[in-house]
Amino acid sequence: MSKFNAFLQDLTAYLKLASLPVAVKMIRKGEKPPVPAKFPLRDYKKRMVLCQAWTIARRHEETVCMRYEDMRCAPSVLAMGFKPPIPYFTEGHLCIDRYSKTLEAGARSEALVPMFAHDVYDAVLFAPLTTCSFEPDAIFLSGNPAQVMRLVHGALYREGGRINCSTDGRLSCADLIVTPIQKPGFYMVLPGHGSRRLAQTKDDEMAFTFTSTPEKVEQLREGLAKTHEAGLRYPVRIHLDYEVVFPGQYDQLFKLWDEKK
Repeated sequence: MSKFNAFLQDLTAYLKLASLPVAVKMIRKGEKPPVPAKFPLRDYKKRMVLCQAWTIARRHEETVCMRYEDMRCAPSVLAMGFKPPIPYFTEGHLCIDRYSKTLEAGARSEALVPMFAHDVYDAVLFAPLTTCSFEPDAIFLSGNPAQVMRLVHGALYREGGRINCSTDGRLSCADLIVTPIQKPGFYMVLPGHGSRRLAQTKDDEMAFTFTSTPEKVEQLREGLAKTHEAGLRYPVRIHLDYEVVFPGQYDQLFKLWDEKK
């Protein structure tokens, strides 16, 4: 059983998500995961990328914990703070001739990647929200653009404003995990190239992440319920209160019928 059952019921009622929300917790140095979890190197006999791990959580309903030794994606290692940035990264070499025309352009992109400070955390824990019994640092959801739109409506209902989305089309792990922990709030996330190629994120999928405090969960629950009551629904209700237009020869029948009266 999950402590988030009421929230999960709301998500089912209002969003009809195709996959499970994921709870994320950063494990500090010297700490152990608060629940049993699978470690890729130990349990799957292979290293993985972060987006594989959270996809296993949201699609296979398994709890997965990633340490440095479990990870196959070097930029994700940096984003989680498991290793410090070195010049080869900061100078833009990972971007050159792939994402950036010049090293200078790559360096500008890398400088803006959200990152945890080095040596604070030992691991990152992913669990499906359906079985989550611990206090997560963040929760993220995957859905189509219309479902994410409804999450935006819900998040803004109480306080208004706008939802931010900052992306370079890659390293969505940093946007999903680091950003809501470092800067509490609600965020839209564009899944990156790695998520789509390596973790089979679909073409029509986006993501939404937020800081997992009781206040934020209740804010989103209230917003989804109230905006649903107001008529903002998923699936979006198509406007059907109009009179259609037909070819003239169709309407000629009505004229002929009327002439016979």
